[in-house]
Amino acid sequence: MLQTSSAPRVVDADVPPADTPSERGPRPPSRLRRALDAAGRAVPVAALSLAVAVVVTMIVELTHVQTEPWLEPLERVDTWGADRLALEVLVVWAVVVLIHAVVGRLWLAALISVAVGGVIAFADYQKMLMRGEPLYPTDIEYLKDAGLLLHSIGVDPAYVLAGLLVLAAVVVTLVVRTHRRRRSVRRAGPARPGRSGRLPLRRRWRAHAPRVTAGLLAFGVLAAAVTFNEDGNPLRALWERSGPTWARWNQVENYAENGFVSGLLYNMPGTAMERPAGYSRAALREIADRYSAVAAEMNATRDAGALADTNVVVVLSESFTDPTRLNGVEVAEDPIPFTRGLMGRTPSGTMLSSDYGGGTANVEFEVLTGMSLSNFREQMHTPYQMLVPYEDDFPSLLRTVGAGHEAIAIHPYQRSFYKRDEVYATFGFSRAAFEDEMADAERVERNPFVSDAGTFTRVVDELRASEDPMVVNVVTMQNHRPYDGKYDEPIDVEGAMTPMEKRMVGQYLRGLRYSDAAVEQLVTDLQGLDERTIVLFYGDHSPAVWSSQVWARNPGQAMYETPWFVWANFETAPVEPAAELLGPNHLLGQLQAAANAPVTPYDAMLAQIAEEVPAAERGIMLDPDGREIRAEDLSPRAQQLLEDYRLVQYDLSVGKGYAEAELYEVPTP
Repeated sequence: MLQTSSAPRVVDADVPPADTPSERGPRPPSRLRRALDAAGRAVPVAALSLAVAVVVTMIVELTHVQTEPWLEPLERVDTWGADRLALEVLVVWAVVVLIHAVVGRLWLAALISVAVGGVIAFADYQKMLMRGEPLYPTDIEYLKDAGLLLHSIGVDPAYVLAGLLVLAAVVVTLVVRTHRRRRSVRRAGPARPGRSGRLPLRRRWRAHAPRVTAGLLAFGVLAAAVTFNEDGNPLRALWERSGPTWARWNQVENYAENGFVSGLLYNMPGTAMERPAGYSRAALREIADRYSAVAAEMNATRDAGALADTNVVVVLSESFTDPTRLNGVEVAEDPIPFTRGLMGRTPSGTMLSSDYGGGTANVEFEVLTGMSLSNFREQMHTPYQMLVPYEDDFPSLLRTVGAGHEAIAIHPYQRSFYKRDEVYATFGFSRAAFEDEMADAERVERNPFVSDAGTFTRVVDELRASEDPMVVNVVTMQNHRPYDGKYDEPIDVEGAMTPMEKRMVGQYLRGLRYSDAAVEQLVTDLQGLDERTIVLFYGDHSPAVWSSQVWARNPGQAMYETPWFVWANFETAPVEPAAELLGPNHLLGQLQAAANAPVTPYDAMLAQIAEEVPAAERGIMLDPDGREIRAEDLSPRAQQLLEDYRLVQYDLSVGKGYAEAELYEVPTP
């Protein structure tokens, strides 16, 4: 049997051995394949985030529509059109995508987005109920005073804090559990390249690149949303192509006609006031000269030193109204008997407020500056928050009646609310007293706010302590909402109201009665003061306690009317108000007339406007008889006066101040 010997194989050292497939390992995917894989993973994420955006959009839209009784929710949404609804979803989608890019977990981004959407919808619903106006972007400022907002809707802040802590604990627990699960999966899996099993930086970047890129794109969309009202905004251009019907001076209608998200974008901050046609140094000098001549003529019969040694007290009384003027409302007790009697023997009248149920700072702004909100752009909701704090100084009543006076402000609430601490300093007040300086001031029964009596006691104490004449601006808090549960003996009321509404109104009326007694005590104290003192007193707005049936019985401006009067502890000049209804910007002129005090060219202009258009609030103008009038129906003189007014207000608020010095210089006859 033959045996073959196996000779050893000779391997050429210069020829490398062929690797087996297992030794080579899998071939790395091509760039195209990697791109396709990434796209495949991104599509489901994009679809899910879009679904979340649709849900959030419908939450805010359908919740807002609940406040509009004239159409069923889905009918109202159907009137917007698919293109506008798609644009709204696009903006909300950008929010969801940006949140996802930051937190890195789609489920967490969805949870946050739905929660934020729910909070926005709730806030909008409550604001519509309480104030009859929708939520604005600038309302985010109120988060600094969340306690007051929660109290206003009857929610205990402690419960909200507890709920937020529970929600935070749940989110943290879910995040930790998810992180641990992902770490355990990585440890159990095959070893990965890089140190400690981590992916190399380049591969980690590839893994996160789609999310980061989407986040950057979303940020761009949101940047366009925030600057929606700037010229040339691309998002605004897309919106205009969808055919919106913007309602400049009626934001309730604006949100209803165009959708909540559309209304929110329309009210994004922008330029405070459009530059009027013809604005120039020469034009303002000509206006200043014209009204300087008018002021000189008025001052010919006035006392140049009328206010030189006189205290000037301006009182904004929170939610002070006269409910007996309302149709369909019967009260068992007159809530303001002293004030009513005082108004019968002093210069007095009715003011047309710019707001209902809120907006105190806007009314105060108009009184203290003589400016009108109707001259600003519709997006300028609150000058105290959006305009005044950003100026080094801002014209106020101190330019008119404050010469040689110590100027202070008294407001028994938080100094940051409406940024009053900054605003008062910008107006020229030397100091301000807020609730932190009035902790021991008087309260009434279970009312948590400082009473009007306690506030007026501080006013009298300040006047007695000062050796110089004073200008004191006062903003009370006693009658601020909420109204329920404050007093043991509410005043009975009858009318078309539910039992709950009657209870709220009865509590409000009792608060008014306390305020009326405080006014009586203030007058008594000032009457005994050995210093000349004059008081301008006015209510800022009606409270948000009246039913829709009461509103229906009081159409027009009735729900926006509040009383005002001027009283002094010396004999005043006889004053006949220019009209039945006056705007807040004309009240200081009534004080000057009662004191027989000289006026500036700016004051003279306002006095002439009051003769033609005594009240103008956000698109509504009234003639001297209190009838609503359109701009095109005004007399040529009235139109010229309003044109001058716009030029002057622009110059003083956001313009160059060409005529500021001349407008506030008192001319002599």
